[in-house]
Amino acid sequence: MSILESIFDASNIWGLIIGTLLGAEISRFLYRPNVIIRFERLQPLFSDNGFFASVIVANRGRTASINTQGKVTLFFDDKNLMEPSLFNFDAFETSLPTYRLENLKMDFPRHQLITPEKKVKEIKNVSLCWATLGNPEKVEINPGASEALNIFRAQLYIDNDNNQKFWYLIFPCEQGWRKVRCRIMLKTNDSIKGKLFICPSNTFPTVKKIHIYIKEDYPILSIQEFNFFENIYYIFKRSKLYFD
Repeated sequence: MSILESIFDASNIWGLIIGTLLGAEISRFLYRPNVIIRFERLQPLFSDNGFFASVIVANRGRTASINTQGKVTLFFDDKNLMEPSLFNFDAFETSLPTYRLENLKMDFPRHQLITPEKKVKEIKNVSLCWATLGNPEKVEINPGASEALNIFRAQLYIDNDNNQKFWYLIFPCEQGWRKVRCRIMLKTNDSIKGKLFICPSNTFPTVKKIHIYIKEDYPILSIQEFNFFENIYYIFKRSKLYFD
């Protein structure tokens, strides 16, 4: 065998290897789940002076989005983190799910995982729950299907004896509404910023910015895209996108 034939055979082998690898990656790209997020307030909008704020997560891809989790990072003023013992939540949180099918005895008010005594200034990459039956932490979203993800419940707090009236936000945890992650007060000049993550086990997370604020005496949830420069930055700083 001549040297030229040897080189030709080696190039064929390498071409086959590279083609196989690239083919697998191209196939994975073409048939990946394609997750999109849009905001929607679930019906009923108002119940007991409050509402559930959710986003609709749809799969426009060609394969199922498997073990899909919703996670959130929140940045807020720690003075707005509410201590349950200082407020009468019982009168305002009767609309939270009761899970009667599970025959669970729910605490009132619902147990709060994060309290002011821990002096938390931010909540990073923590799980939310889906709005489907039982409020699971993970769901499978088939191609062409969508699911609603609970972000928070906005609740109007009224205490006429102490002349208090304000909105507060109740965030669920990976156990659904059986326990709540935290309650954050949201007054006129307050706002909460952060990131929303949709994390399937079979593709990269979809990440959006969120902004929660008061407009015309009403809580607003805004879902925002990263701008051009932020996208370029996160290409090289992927870990900061997820964990900062």
